[in-house]
Amino acid sequence: MKKHQWMATLLSLICTGLGMFYIGTPGMIIGGMLLMALQGAALFIFFMTLGYLGLIIGPLAIGIHIIGLIIPVLYFSYRSPRKPMFDEKRRRQLSSPWKIVVRTIIGLALFAGSIYAGYTWGSAPFMKTAAEKREVQEAAESYLEQKYNEPFKVTDVDYTWAIGSYNLTAHPEKAPELEFTLSSNDASPPAISNDTYLNQLWGQQLRDRLKPLLDELYPDQAFGEAYVFAGSDTVERDYSRLANNADGDVSQNVRLIVFADLTADNLAQEKERVLELIRRLPSVTVPGETDLTIDYYAADLKTPESVKKVEQDIDDMKGKTSTYSFRVFDISDITSADDIEIRGLE
Repeated sequence: MKKHQWMATLLSLICTGLGMFYIGTPGMIIGGMLLMALQGAALFIFFMTLGYLGLIIGPLAIGIHIIGLIIPVLYFSYRSPRKPMFDEKRRRQLSSPWKIVVRTIIGLALFAGSIYAGYTWGSAPFMKTAAEKREVQEAAESYLEQKYNEPFKVTDVDYTWAIGSYNLTAHPEKAPELEFTLSSNDASPPAISNDTYLNQLWGQQLRDRLKPLLDELYPDQAFGEAYVFAGSDTVERDYSRLANNADGDVSQNVRLIVFADLTADNLAQEKERVLELIRRLPSVTVPGETDLTIDYYAADLKTPESVKKVEQDIDDMKGKTSTYSFRVFDISDITSADDIEIRGLE
């Protein structure tokens, strides 16, 4: 069976060294194996250094691939006028169809093996096994259930090698929409910490208390979310009673999205509306510091689909461009409309 240069070139483009396996001489097979091993080693080094040597490893891997492409081209281009029998021997050497198929399959397997080995061995020091992650998941669920006396489900477990810790996402089984985060070290048994369950729960309650005020000041225009931090370790689920159990150290972050077309003509009116909101916020928040952010979007972006997304997760508007923005880190700093700066972003 005659071997074709175009086939060797195509195979070399697909996989490093595969065209050399197709040619099939002992030297070509050995050379192809070396190129694959070098590419696997490059991948191993890339992961071992967390990608920091990417500027070196990337060109090196491409260079190995190009070498694997050039060698078959040179093989078919070389002719020896003094040794015609040598050319004929090379043409027929290991050229039966079944041998070509076997060599090609072996080459594919070696290429896949080199890539898999480089990825597996290179990334292993920076990853955790499924069993190790399951241990952390079960420890976190047990910790939460004991702390809050209700069942929880951990849905995501991410390990960060650089700091030797896990970042987890969880929610109460009875309220899957209330997702929160927590952390764990990589010890055995794991030590769970920094859960934000109550922060999210209080924020949800504050958002519900805030809704009537928004409906009054921004009818069918504003959507909000809240996050609450308290400096006490007391397990208090009721946001309205938080001030009595947090040693007075409570901070609240309120973020609004408002669909409105602000212009120079109505900007002063909007400042008065924001001032009214700030004056009335203490009636729905507990005593403490309140941070307020308002992002304004064009009115025509308010569609049934966008409203549904924002009600579920206010961050779904990140793909859209806001037109104006207002931010104050403590609403007690605002005493008049002159203190309010609504910045244009276009």
